[in-house]
Amino acid sequence: MKKLNIDLENCYGIKKLKTELDFSKHKAYAIYAANGAMKTSLAQTFKDIADENASKDRIFLDRVCKRIITDENGVDLPKESVVVIRPYDDGVIGHTEKTSTLLVDSKLRKEYEELYIEIDKSKEIFLKALEEQSGSKKDLESEISSTFTKSDDEFYLALIRVRDEVIAQKDTPFAGVNYDTIFDDKVLSLLKTTDVKAAIENYIKKYNELLAASTYFKKGVFNYYNATTIAKSLADNGFFDAKHTVNLNASEKLEITSQKQLEDLIKKEKDGISSDKELKKKFSDIEKLFQKNVTVRGFEAYLGEHEELLPELTNIESFKEKIWKSYFKARFELYKDLVEKYKAAEKRKNEIEEEASKQRTQWEQVIEIFNRRFFVPFKLIAKNKVSVMLGQEPMLILAFHFVDGVDNALVEKDELMKTLSTGEKRAFYVLNIIFEVEARKKAK
Repeated sequence: MKKLNIDLENCYGIKKLKTELDFSKHKAYAIYAANGAMKTSLAQTFKDIADENASKDRIFLDRVCKRIITDENGVDLPKESVVVIRPYDDGVIGHTEKTSTLLVDSKLRKEYEELYIEIDKSKEIFLKALEEQSGSKKDLESEISSTFTKSDDEFYLALIRVRDEVIAQKDTPFAGVNYDTIFDDKVLSLLKTTDVKAAIENYIKKYNELLAASTYFKKGVFNYYNATTIAKSLADNGFFDAKHTVNLNASEKLEITSQKQLEDLIKKEKDGISSDKELKKKFSDIEKLFQKNVTVRGFEAYLGEHEELLPELTNIESFKEKIWKSYFKARFELYKDLVEKYKAAEKRKNEIEEEASKQRTQWEQVIEIFNRRFFVPFKLIAKNKVSVMLGQEPMLILAFHFVDGVDNALVEKDELMKTLSTGEKRAFYVLNIIFEVEARKKAK
């Protein structure tokens, strides 16, 4: 803009003003006038442009107001080109989100923002896979976080915390468990009752006795699941087709030559335990307790088909961890991809934050100007500089270091304003003007 054409009538007491300000010849114009003539009215008229308000005459409301302010091409002055600074207004002491742009390093901020784009894609794919795996309709982020941490918003920390355990885990014993059926609030509440806990403990005690007497199964070492998994794995990899055999070590060795022979033996051993009359009675006692509660009938039916889960119900929190680790292992490539991407992004994020913290910004230059030029009893400090630079927070927080002789203290802005004199408040107001001007210069 080289010229400013002003044509006003009936604007806040200005009856008529028509002039041209030529900025190709002068960088600035100073307007002098007697008190009450037009200076404040002119400022208000320009503020109307900045605020997109219509101008008027405050006293004679029926007078027609005319406000034409254009450049040399007849184009209306845009609101972004106008800033009106009043002599003093304590209502506007404080910077804005716009002035916080004085901190922005656009290159660092862009890289910082892009760091998590790929992570978010991998996270979405991973959570979708877990939904399918678990059959759950719950908030899986929150469920995973609260399972492995003390909080429900530490999703990535939870994934990383069990990484080594998931890698070391050789199988997925609970990958097929329907999550919502077991971890229903009503079911969990019932499992905590004294009668149900006692019934389950009695069942498990008898179950362990039978398992100890089993020919082939050993508690915590080789159970139904392990045996079935091995049978399938050997068959899938052509073990029996290659005429290899398996020797089972019991009172006398038994040679297994086919998948069917091994599966039949497992079934016979399993049936021998589950059909024990005393064990069946104890399971029936548990079923009756669940059948009394209509709201958990679905769980009771599920348990009837998955009796092997009963021993896990004595420690429900531990069982929950085992289930999630089985889900992770079942979708291991997606789990591994997300964890590795997150860890790499965190490493680069820390590097960017360290780089940002070392940068000198326009904010610091403005603060230095203020601290150097104004004699006030406090020094300004940019408190959350790095967070604003990287877009984590929109507004800079100023810290006020109040100095009185040998004593000094950090004070909040509201407390500071109560202690300042009128002159000191005006100095602080000037700081905000400097911020505003610098922000507009940066935005051109």
